Amino acid sequence: MTDRDPSVTLHSSWRGIASGLIGSTALTVLGLAGLAAGGGVTPTVITVAGGLLLVAVALDLPVACRLDSDGVQRRMMLRRQHISWSRITALSRGRPSLSARRRDLDPGPLVALIGRRRYLLVDQSESLHEYEDLLDVLRASGRDEDVEALLPPADGRTPTWTYRRRRWHP
Repeated sequence: MTDRDPSVTLHSSWRGIASGLIGSTALTVLGLAGLAAGGGVTPTVITVAGGLLLVAVALDLPVACRLDSDGVQRRMMLRRQHISWSRITALSRGRPSLSARRRDLDPGPLVALIGRRRYLLVDQSESLHEYEDLLDVLRASGRDEDVEALLPPADGRTPTWTYRRRRWHP
């Protein structure tokens, strides 16, 4: 290991980000079109639901996260959130996508447990190299129970940063 503190940056998939934005925007536009056509309560409810979903995606769907000795920094489209290790009960895996579950390829995305709440850190699992970097960060932070609990990703997974530009790093 070097003199520097170990850290790893993981990124969410473009598919997850795009589907969250496209779905919520489509719902909002559909509701607005219904309102423009003189609709009543239903288009209003659809517009409000789509708008709230769009705000939730922009404020809480992580684009990337950085794990280091201080804790976890989640980066969303409109904000950043720092979670210290002392607040995190455990790191675990979320449910993998349906196609990955069918093929038994993916242990699932990384999730931070804080009390009874689960915070999505990224929506895809990392590559084997990123997993090893993640374990280095956890060991350096004294999170040995998380090291034992996290399942490794499937061999041959591409790194989460593959299609990223430098400006997307937290």
